[in-house]
Amino acid sequence: MKKIAKYMEIYLDIKKKIVNGEYKIGERLPTGDELAVIYHTSKLTVKKGVDLLVSEGVLRSRSGYGTEVVRTPIDNSRVLGPNEGLFSVIGEEHVDSEIHTFSIELPSKKVADKLSISVKDYVYNIVRSRFIDCQPYSIEQTFMPLAVIPGLEPKHLKKSVYAYITNELGLEIKTSHIRIKGDTASEFDAKILKIDPGEFMIEIDKVVALSSGKPFEYSVSRHLYQDFVFEAVFVEK
Repeated sequence: MKKIAKYMEIYLDIKKKIVNGEYKIGERLPTGDELAVIYHTSKLTVKKGVDLLVSEGVLRSRSGYGTEVVRTPIDNSRVLGPNEGLFSVIGEEHVDSEIHTFSIELPSKKVADKLSISVKDYVYNIVRSRFIDCQPYSIEQTFMPLAVIPGLEPKHLKKSVYAYITNELGLEIKTSHIRIKGDTASEFDAKILKIDPGEFMIEIDKVVALSSGKPFEYSVSRHLYQDFVFEAVFVEK
């Protein structure tokens, strides 16, 4: 089984220590060199984990001063960027997927517009549910253009599609545009996620693009509201 990335291990451990009060608000963390010794890794790996907490507004780094705790994190928040999926954040051993649909078809006008393609350009239509530690997490419908993401197969959907895109196709995932809204559970949602039809859910509408600016994914994912936390930090430049 694939283990969680070392920088994510550091991120989660420091976050846990802040929540538990081992690192208090206003307190400085050990230096990068000291943390590298504590976690038996490189200073660069430590920085990557610490930077995630800085980006969340939990830590603040100042030149010549160090890194201090500025607030308590939300216990169950997870950092998911445009090129960070569940596998890289939580670990492959904790995530499972069930594929409900995998087809190649012509897109609707809405999907074509989202992906900046013609309605005559074929796309993958993927519907899958995700589980974390055997517990329902989300249902996702994803559209990807064949011309941009060639060779996608069902075996890739059981693992990380983003890993296939970056590692096997050699493409760089760069930006994502996300829209979040509330909705109610359909019969299909209720069956898969083991909830009642009509129960409140969170829906995320997302378009992800490569470094070239070309959109390669349009997806709609639906989440249990109890497990969903949205957190944004605005930093003045």
